[in-house]
Parts: sequence; structure tokens; C-alpha cells
Amino acid sequence: MSTAAQVAVLRTRPETVVADYGRLMRLVKYEQLLPRDQELILKLNLSWTKYFPACSSQPWQVEGVLRALLDDGYDRGRIFPVENRTVVTNPVAGARNNKWVPVLDRAGLPFIPLPEVEWITYRFRSPLLRLNQIFPEGIQIPKMYVGKNVCHLPTVKCIHPDTEILLADGSLVRAEALVKEWQLREPGVDLPDGDRVAEGRVSVLSLGADGLTRAAATHFWRTPLGDPSLWTVRTRTGRQVTVSRTHPFLTPEGWTPAAELRAGDRIAVARRTAVTGRSQPLPPVAVLGHDEIDVDSLPVRAGRKWGVDTQRRIIREYLDGKTVPEIARQLGTPCRTVWAIIRRHGVRSRCRRVWARTPESTSRDFWRWVGYFVARGYAYEAQGSYRLSLASTDPRVREDYIALSRSLFGVRPRDHGGEISFDALHLRPFFEALGFPVPTDSATKAVPDILFRCPDEEVAEFLQGYLDGDGSVGRDGLHVVSKSRRLAGQIQALLSRLGVLAFIGTVRSRATNARMEAPEEYARVSVYGDEVLSLARWIRFRCPHKQRNLDALVARRTCGKRPSNWDTIPVPAPLFRMVRRGLGLTQASTGRANAVNSIENGSTEPTRPVVRYFVELFSRLDARGRFGEEIRYLSFLAGEDIAWDRIVEIREGPADVPFLYDLSVDAAHCFVGNGILLHSTHGHAVTTGAIKNSFGGLLKEVRHYAHEFMHEVLVDLMYMQRELHPHVFAVMDGTVMGDGAGPRTMVPRVGNLILASADQVAIDAIAARIMGFDPLAIPYLRMCHERGLGVADPRRIEIVGDADAAATSMGFRTRRSLVIWGDQLIRRGPLRPLKRLLLHSPLVVWAPFASNVYHDLLWYPTVGAARIRAFSRTPWGRLFETY
Repeated sequence: MSTAAQVAVLRTRPETVVADYGRLMRLVKYEQLLPRDQELILKLNLSWTKYFPACSSQPWQVEGVLRALLDDGYDRGRIFPVENRTVVTNPVAGARNNKWVPVLDRAGLPFIPLPEVEWITYRFRSPLLRLNQIFPEGIQIPKMYVGKNVCHLPTVKCIHPDTEILLADGSLVRAEALVKEWQLREPGVDLPDGDRVAEGRVSVLSLGADGLTRAAATHFWRTPLGDPSLWTVRTRTGRQVTVSRTHPFLTPEGWTPAAELRAGDRIAVARRTAVTGRSQPLPPVAVLGHDEIDVDSLPVRAGRKWGVDTQRRIIREYLDGKTVPEIARQLGTPCRTVWAIIRRHGVRSRCRRVWARTPESTSRDFWRWVGYFVARGYAYEAQGSYRLSLASTDPRVREDYIALSRSLFGVRPRDHGGEISFDALHLRPFFEALGFPVPTDSATKAVPDILFRCPDEEVAEFLQGYLDGDGSVGRDGLHVVSKSRRLAGQIQALLSRLGVLAFIGTVRSRATNARMEAPEEYARVSVYGDEVLSLARWIRFRCPHKQRNLDALVARRTCGKRPSNWDTIPVPAPLFRMVRRGLGLTQASTGRANAVNSIENGSTEPTRPVVRYFVELFSRLDARGRFGEEIRYLSFLAGEDIAWDRIVEIREGPADVPFLYDLSVDAAHCFVGNGILLHSTHGHAVTTGAIKNSFGGLLKEVRHYAHEFMHEVLVDLMYMQRELHPHVFAVMDGTVMGDGAGPRTMVPRVGNLILASADQVAIDAIAARIMGFDPLAIPYLRMCHERGLGVADPRRIEIVGDADAAATSMGFRTRRSLVIWGDQLIRRGPLRPLKRLLLHSPLVVWAPFASNVYHDLLWYPTVGAARIRAFSRTPWGRLFETY
């Protein structure tokens, strides 16, 4: 195996790490790759001006590499430690805060900020994928880079098959079925870690700047279960999903893996799933062709007894549904005479069956009928036919059901007092296609799938019929009980279509239409508080007492203070206080002193209307936009499309399936599963490493323009380095690794590992595998591997040093910080039309301002400070304090 595909890996500890770096570099014979008589750029890595563990090059990493170079005879006059600036970092302050300066001073080396050196426009001959398009006027690079060697000092920074994914057309599709469909339609790729992935495109609902919006799922994953356990998360509203331990959920602090969640934590769920539906075609049924007969154009001739008009009347009455005996009695003539007239003119016989018709497409009337049927109806075989019955004692419901049956199906239902029924054998395939088996069973009832693709008005009609049939309205809210847990979940999802967030609970009860010796467990769907007001805008009961109770409930809620003990917003008190004081507001001058006191003291969380009040107040007073980002964050928290549900149970249990499934979603990288916001899987590049470190040296401060095409740009950087540098070497620090929302808001994880290689692709691939990712599933590594720019397949990489350490898997999962999330909304999400205005004009200053506000003023003093305190108590934290 060639040297280019070697990666050295060692375990280390604070007491030996500086010496271990020298041993690491000598394992891959670095002195043969970096000749002593050639100049060497030591490219440091700065992701934040402030110090945060695993964010930037560690001081012991810099000291270890420099000591090895100087001990091995390298001339300090030929070594140039450098780092660039970005729109959010200052290299001089960063070198001081990250304690590189004392290390460089002891080595007798100056720190060189790249903004202070000469930059030139360089015309690259390599086939760059993106950078020539991003910078058509030419790519500027530091002049000092040309012809020098470089040494980089980077750091190392799925769901259950039964989960129902919400598509953009409103459909609910099982994750397993969706992934399998695309893996059958398109060629799948089997990856070394056992994953299978197929490319495709389907629109799903995802989280955008203004709430839930359409996004494209482009990759469909099946992953073998590596962990014998799965994590089930259940919320207060009754939503439940089973995922792997690392699958992230959206919390007010960012994306958090399931294993880190606790009961009482808040996660985002879908409150309003706005879908532009349309009426759907219905299954065709066998017909007699009666609707196409024009009686007036039939060639009727007068007979000896019956004239032309009488014969036409006989035919019309038969076509309208009357039976032959009924017509015969009316005319006082034998049945055979009527039959003879009908058959003589080519009218097909119903053969003593009720030949019902069906509508061609869905409608509001159709779905109201289905709502009644799902609530109180059942289908079964009777006397060789197919019978549809409805049990209801409410006269208004009965009257409407009979009228709808006549207009929709052309039948005349029989009214037996407590039961309404009609027979129509040829309708059995129609209703079975809609999902109603024979016989129907209350425990397996479900909503027809096509309803989820219909307009909101049709959804509302179904819910009206269903709630008129089975619902109740009390002083606390609206309730409906079902033996079918699946049906309850579907009702909850349909209510979300109308912007109504419902709860699912469990009750024990006896069925009202059957003899039972003991109560059984039922699912109960409930609507409370302001959600009742939202529902009342959509439905009006035909049942008078239910409508009276609903009107009273609405009136009482509208006139009161509208409190809520669950639909509250987790507003960060420091952020709220900073905005209020910055705008010169006292608690009293806000107009809601009690609410301000509660928010800032943390005694209670505010309701959605209260937060909206403050968002409007702050927006009105913030004329100069000083707190625009903070106000937008508050607005996001109180958005109409999501609610902050509370976890009531999270449990680890044995896996019951061999595979898990996942989607890769463009833009926001999340989707709705079982009504919960779930992440689909750094911010821009999944993992960062040696290749990404060149990003900060070869491109100027405006390199943020390249974030949109990060993977292609990283490939370009490999081509560029091949032209510029005779030799490239990388020494990576994994003593403390960053897990989660990079590059700054990560969780530090002690790794005790260091890596080195002359192959940047190979070292990034091994680092990715150590973090828990499949290297070939990361686009920039796969593209580099395919183009011969390095080796990304771990099977073709030789590990020298500690092979067992290289086989470590940390089980990391990528997440995105609020800033990365907002950046991608602009670059690839619903704010893409504003990209040129926001990122390629003088208004681009908003982006670094927002990033600095969020990271430096909000996150670092709160969440970051707590993580740094925890890190300072570790051996590596104590080592940092010695520099």
C-alpha cells in the first residue's frame, strides 16, 4: 500500500501529548514528505475568536508539531504559522485567546495573520467544479502560498420503519415503504458500513424561515441496526416516535439526540401543516350505463295498449331507481309487460340488485358522509349482498346521512329507527379500495388515505361528520373516543391540517353498542383552550346540543384571559431581558409588567399570544434593527406552525426491527414524522477536517459565498493545493472532539486521539469513521475518492500506530446551530430569492452581525460557559489552563 494512503493514529493523554505528536508524525515518515530545505506553511485552524474546546487548533497540538519540527532539524526561519480572518473571526485576537501566541513565542516564531500579507489573483488550470463560477473575476490567494509546502492543523469536529412521514401533498407514508419504493425505482448503492442508499426526489414538509414548508427529500437510507436498543419518545400531546439513540429532535437550544433528552424537555411538533390539497379521483365501479341513456331519443313506437309517452315514463322511472314490481302495481299491469318494454329498448336489468352510482371525485358532501360512516357505520355481508349501515339516534344526523346517501350513491336507504342501511353488492370493491374491509371493525377503522391529499375544506367536512357522529363537547373542551389507536392518530393529524393541535390520551370504557363484561382501553382525542376557537372556525355541528355547547365554550374562552398550562413558549430569559433593556423599556412601560417579571424570573413560561405581543412591541420600537435577530428568534419560537411539546416519557428498549430508515432533505434537513420535527442529517459539510482547513487559507474573507456548494468547493481545494504546494501534510487533534452543531456550538467529547497523514482525504475519512460516519456517504470525500484526489474507502487505508484506536466509533451525529440553520434557509431554502440581496450586497453585514450576536452574546455566556466549565474540570481542561 502506498504512503499516500497511510494514516497514523495514536492514543494519548495530557501528560505525554506533546511528545506523542512527534512520535505520530515520525510514524508516517513526515520528514521524507516535507524536505527540510523547503519552506513550510503551518496552517492553523480558527473557527472562533473566543476559545471553545475542539473548535480551533489546540495549543498542545501547535506545540507538539513545532517541537517535532525543531527537534528534527527544521529551520525556524523556513516555518510560517498562519491563519486567515473570516467575517466573524479575528485571527490576532483568536491566536491570543486560543493560547497559540505563548507557544509561538517560546519557539521563536511570529504569528502571521493572512489579511496582512499580499494576495494575488491566481488562474488555476485544474477542472474546478464551483470556485471559477463563484469568483469569475479570479480566485485570490496569499502570494506566499505558491511553491511552499503546507502542514494543516485541524481538529476533529435514523427512525423506526413504522414512522409516518408527512409528504408535501398531505399524504402520510410509512418510512419503510417510502425508502423501499425509491430503492426499487432507482439503483441503490451498498456502502461499506452496510447502509443502502438510493437517490430520488419527493416533496416533504420541512421547517423553513416562516414555518413548515415544502422541501425535497433526495436520498433514501436503509441502515442496519448497530445498536441493540431503540429509544421511544412520547410527548404530552400523545405523539410518539421510535428512533436510534443519536437521532436528533428540535429543542429550543437546537437539535438534540434522543439519548440526551429527558422527561420534561421541550421538543418541536407540527401544530399547523398547511397543505394545498385538491379533490381526488375516486375508484371506478361497475355501471349499467343507465346514466348515458337519453330516453327522449329512444326509438319508441306506440303499442296496442301503451302509447309512446307511457312507455318513456316506464323507462324513466326504472332508470330513476324504481323496481319493476313498483311500476307494474302503479300501472295495474303484469310485471312481464314492464320487463318487455324495458328490454325491448336495450336497458340493462338490475337483476333485483341496487345498482348504486358513485361520485367521480371527492367533495365536501362525500367526506361528510364518510365522516358519519367512520364514526357510527359498519359494513358487512347480508343476504348475499353488501350492506352499509349507520347507527345513530340523532334526527339531524340521520336526516343528513339519508340525504347524502341519495345524492351521492343514488340509493334509498331503509330507516329502521336506530339504524339506517342500504345494500349494493357492486359497491364492495369501491369501499374496500378506500380502506373499509368486510366486516368493518371499530378496532381497525382508519381514515381513507386520499383524504390527506384533499383541500382543507374537505378535511373539515370529514371532521364535522365524524365529530357529529362520535364526538362530545364539554366544559373543558371537545373529545372523541376510538378503539382504533391508528384512527386517533389520523384524526390528530387532520386537525393539524386546520391549525388545531389535539391531544391523544387513554381512557377505559365500555362500548355503547355491544355487550361487554369489563371496560377496555380506548384512545381519546381532545381539543382544549384556544385550539377550540380554531376548530370552531372550520366546523358547525348539525347536532343542536353539540353546537350549543361549542358556542358556549367559544364565548367563555373569548371573554376570559385565555390561560394555557401547556401551550407555552420557552423564551430565554437573558435574551428577553437584553432586548427589553436595550430598547429602553422598564417592566411597567411594556404594558405587561407581570408577564415580564414571570419571563425574566423564570417563574412561568409565557403563552403564545403573550410572546406575540412582545414581538410586535419590540419590532415597533427597534427602528434601527439592533435586535432584529433576537426578535426573529422570539418570533420563531412563537410561530404558528410549531408547538413546543413536553416529553412525558423517554425509554430505551430492545430493537424489534433489523433496519432503520432515514431521508436526506434539502435546505432545512428535517421532516415531520408522527407529527414530530425530526432531523435528517455540520452545518454545511457533515464533518470538517484537513481539507476544510485549506478553505481558510486559500480563499479570502468573502469565502462565505462558497458555503452553498461546500462539498464541491472542498473538492476544488484539493485540486488547488495540488497546483500550489509540492507537498501537503496534516496533523489532526482528536484529544477533544466536537459533537453536534458545528462549527462553534458543539458538545466537547474527550477522544484522547491524534492523527497524521500525507493524504488529506484519507485522514478525513478515518476521522469521519471514528466520529461514527460512513466516509463514502459524505459527498466531498466520495467525490475526492472518485477523482483520484485521495483515498476515502477505509478498506484501502493502512493504519499505522494504534489500529484499535482507529476502529473507535464515537457515535456522533451532525446537528446545526441556529446560525447555520438560518444560513441554509437563505442559500438553499425558502429565502433563496433573497440570497443576492442578503449575502451578495452591502446588506451582507447582517449575517456576521447575527452570528456574533447569537454566538458571542447569547450562546457563549449561557450554554457555552456551562460547557467550558465542565471541560475545565477534565484533564485536558486543566492542561489548557497551563498555557
